[in-house]
Amino acid sequence: MITPGFLYIAGALLLLLPINNKIKYILSFLITTGALIVTFYLMPGYRFQVDFLHFTLVPFQVDRISKLTGLIFAVAGLAAVIYSINICSRIILSLIFVFIGSALTVVFSGDLFTLYVFWELMTISSSFIIIMASDLTKKTGYYYFLMQVAGGLSLLWGIFLQYSATGNLSLNAIDAGIPFFMLGVAIKLAFVGFHTWLPLAYSKAPFYVAVVLSIYTTKVGVYVMCRLLSGINILAYAGLISALFGIVMALRQNQVRKFLSYSIITQVGFMIIGISIGTATGIAGAMFHLVNHILYKTVLFMAVGVVIYTTGKDSFENLGGMGRKLPVTSIATLVAFMGIAGVPFFNGYMSKTIIKEAIQEPLLTWGLNLMSFGTSLMFLKFIYYAFFKNSNMNLAKKPAISMQLGLGFLTVMMILIGLNPFLLGNLTNIDVDINYFDIKHMLSGIQPFLWSIPIFILFKKYLVKNYERLLYYDMYRKIAKIFVTTGYELSNYHDGNLNKYLLWATTTLIILLLLLVF
Repeated sequence: MITPGFLYIAGALLLLLPINNKIKYILSFLITTGALIVTFYLMPGYRFQVDFLHFTLVPFQVDRISKLTGLIFAVAGLAAVIYSINICSRIILSLIFVFIGSALTVVFSGDLFTLYVFWELMTISSSFIIIMASDLTKKTGYYYFLMQVAGGLSLLWGIFLQYSATGNLSLNAIDAGIPFFMLGVAIKLAFVGFHTWLPLAYSKAPFYVAVVLSIYTTKVGVYVMCRLLSGINILAYAGLISALFGIVMALRQNQVRKFLSYSIITQVGFMIIGISIGTATGIAGAMFHLVNHILYKTVLFMAVGVVIYTTGKDSFENLGGMGRKLPVTSIATLVAFMGIAGVPFFNGYMSKTIIKEAIQEPLLTWGLNLMSFGTSLMFLKFIYYAFFKNSNMNLAKKPAISMQLGLGFLTVMMILIGLNPFLLGNLTNIDVDINYFDIKHMLSGIQPFLWSIPIFILFKKYLVKNYERLLYYDMYRKIAKIFVTTGYELSNYHDGNLNKYLLWATTTLIILLLLLVF
């Protein structure tokens, strides 16, 4: 039995061979479906252990949570590859396979060493995908790489501290170095304050790259948080703040992919809350929400990708007329909208209901309802532009059949989970004792959506206006400029004058002596 991620990595190597398009299609289909089949038949409890140097490593371990996450990663990987196979080059597709394979290997890792190696391989492969996609995305790729490296170094330092304190690398709740683990995970899941890479990368990269990134990057952060940092209650309130920030920022966006990027921050907030509660119900709700979020957010990114592919533009104004000219994309968009809004009989309702059931604190319950209301409100903006606002949108070309197949596949998955919310639990033996279709839960699920409709109508002119000045401030660029400017100014003093160097050295010694004395 091998980790499904290794199939993707092997496929990436095969794609580097000089093969024609027909072989590329066949090979990609075999690898993606093979990984899905292998993941489906994995048995919770399986564990592969190996001795490496002085360490006991577990590079492959299966339990109910890892199988659930692995399944949705494999399903979404199949859909994403089908969607993009006619658009991206063979080299980019090979890097995408490495990225997906690394994410799957992280999910099934049983020790911190394996997790870290493939966490970093995700960073390297995804950075090269962005950098190599086009000349316009090189700077974006460098920025993304630096942010992810900062997170990786924090994670590595946390692993050092954990090993020093416990003497093992097992993948359990952390006892030491918690702040460093929190920082590493916060960057990966785009927590507010560490989120700046996400809207930048997802809006600048080609749309098919954004589809793949949206599936795995933040979700790996959520999964690792579930493994290492569950039950830290204060993080639930941090998740609430992050989610509300995402709503405010999304409502002020004019570019669709930036809008979707900020909405990811909001949806991750739901998952943070569930994990931070720490109960079996809360964690199950968070991980089910991870599954549902991958489904409807990937569909929305794919739908926007279809619009970009057919019109060449990425703004809300270009969504208009979708219902008339792109029927398949329109149906998928409506299903995804109802899912993300948490409307009963759609997939998002199921996981949000579980998280609400797990919450015991009134403030968090109130915050969760506000988050659901804000989510519905901002996606009404999306729907308004897509179906109700008049537009002169013209299709320069028809969407590729493969794009519609990938889109349709995930839409069917959303509908199945919405109609049968016990499906995910039955597949992975994660039991949640909730009657999803009783009056209490259905009213709780639909109320935020119903309240958002009149509010949107009343404040439509503010919600759909073109904001010239956006609430965007990147402190990391400011800090970088300060360092560069300071270094440049200091370099002016390095002119070879010995007396000046002696003065600098003497002054520094006097300051150090004063600090020691006082």
